[in-house]
Amino acid sequence: MSIAPAPFQIDDTQQLIEAAHAAEAAERTLLEDEIVRRHLGLAHHLAGRYSGRGADRDDLIQVACFALVKAIRGFNHDRGEFVPFATVTILGEIKKYFRDYCWGVRPPRRIQQMQADISSATERCLQADSHQPAVDTIAREIDASADEIREAMAARSCFSPTSLDQPVRDSGRPLGETIAVDGSDYEFIDDWVTVGPLCRDLDDDERELLRLRFVEDKTQQEIAEIVGVSQMQISRRLSKLLARLRSSAAMADAA
Repeated sequence: MSIAPAPFQIDDTQQLIEAAHAAEAAERTLLEDEIVRRHLGLAHHLAGRYSGRGADRDDLIQVACFALVKAIRGFNHDRGEFVPFATVTILGEIKKYFRDYCWGVRPPRRIQQMQADISSATERCLQADSHQPAVDTIAREIDASADEIREAMAARSCFSPTSLDQPVRDSGRPLGETIAVDGSDYEFIDDWVTVGPLCRDLDDDERELLRLRFVEDKTQQEIAEIVGVSQMQISRRLSKLLARLRSSAAMADAA
């Protein structure tokens, strides 16, 4: 069954959802696509509220759009209006994404849960008196000690730990260069002998990436400017490449 080409009106979203639930696969897809198209602005807006918190904005938008489809398929008229239902669903999926995938350093589960409780308590206090609540106020609100609240709040940086490539304010040197490291040249030689043969299987772009990072000692941002991509893309490429080399090295050791 085909869909009439005339555009739908925004106030018939609920009817469209009910029609999609009852339709065959092809027609259901067309109906869901129309509903998604209408509410993409909502998904982008909600994803934008969480940008800058340690997750890539494009990834957050993708999570929000998947959640929008989930809301469409899970909605029925007994749950009220669609937009409030979709908003709750999208926010829930975004928070779940942060909880499951966005920790640079994963704290204990109780700290993760306490952070959610702190956010809820803070929002309630702001709505009550329009002032940022003190640590002691939040502690009373969620029945926890002030020390526990401080611990959970300090762990928020685990979403996006400070990059070792970040320049130090006074000297401009990357942070990683200012950190003392115990080691010896013999350890470096041993590592180089292990990794050298593994690099023969890499393509030219991968070898160039390693050369710029570990021979030329370029920062990820500097490499991104040379290659013509974003720093995030360089970070991902390096992570995947190094993971592959570690895996190959482990297999070589086991052989």
